[in-house]
Amino acid sequence: MPHHARTVHRVRDRIRLLFVNTQERAALTAIGLTSYPQWITAATGLDPAQIVTIDVADGQPLPDTIEADAVIGGGSGHSAYEKLPWITRTKEFFRAAAAAGVPELHICWSHQARAESVGGRAAIGGHGRRFGIDTVRLTPAGRRDPLFAGLPDEFDLFTSHVDVVEQVPVRAAEGAVVELAYSRVYRNEALAIGPTVRTIQAHPEITASIISALARSRRGALVREGWIGPDDADLDAFTATLYAREAQIVATSRRLLANWLRYHVRPGVRPATAPTGTPSTDAGVGVAAGAGVAAGAGAGAHAGVPAAVGGVL
Repeated sequence: MPHHARTVHRVRDRIRLLFVNTQERAALTAIGLTSYPQWITAATGLDPAQIVTIDVADGQPLPDTIEADAVIGGGSGHSAYEKLPWITRTKEFFRAAAAAGVPELHICWSHQARAESVGGRAAIGGHGRRFGIDTVRLTPAGRRDPLFAGLPDEFDLFTSHVDVVEQVPVRAAEGAVVELAYSRVYRNEALAIGPTVRTIQAHPEITASIISALARSRRGALVREGWIGPDDADLDAFTATLYAREAQIVATSRRLLANWLRYHVRPGVRPATAPTGTPSTDAGVGVAAGAGVAAGAGAGAHAGVPAAVGGVL
């Protein structure tokens, strides 16, 4: 085996991620789903030992230092604009991570929270829920960002959200805030915040079985909103479409996450399209974040969203 291939493999093996879990574990268990950290492990292809999880929504305190190479944040049944102590602390933690130069990837709720943390605004989307499969379209900046290296200008991902990022500033303390992707319905589907922060509204970490479980759990709301019809056959047809498209969507999702690990977390060999703002140094281990300790775990679902949504994603 060539020396350079073995080196790349060893670098990947040394990656350590800190996963900030903003979804209560009990809510997933209640609908028969595995834990969120398991989704992140499967989606990144890393060993479970390489990922440390902080269950902030369940009351676990955030660390004062980041003993990892990068931070990843996920979805939640909460809204990013809720005034809960753990949400406030989480936003502060993300800002501290950026100030320390630690690479970050934020998904769905965390995407919205990260936008709010730099002066943006998340709110209930005026065009309603997006659920199942959504088409993402890259902006010119998105086509240049190594996060999307090797992907077409337009591709599909699994998605589940009611809130959206409505507004973002042009610039924040972390650097320029740039739209990387949008959908047929909403803008700001993916963002670059300075050189080290990338965010995406869709869910590259979930699968058809996860979306199917969510569909069953909120079937009443999906029927009222016109996503599916009232008959069992309608739900079956909806889930069949998810499984039929799963192989391609998961392949796209895995490529996106692999790009983040390779070009943002451990930037070594970059694609020709990599912008000059891409970080070129490792975050290292033990980078001080100074975020303090999270207080309390709030309860409740999306504010202003029908109760059928529940407390999941």
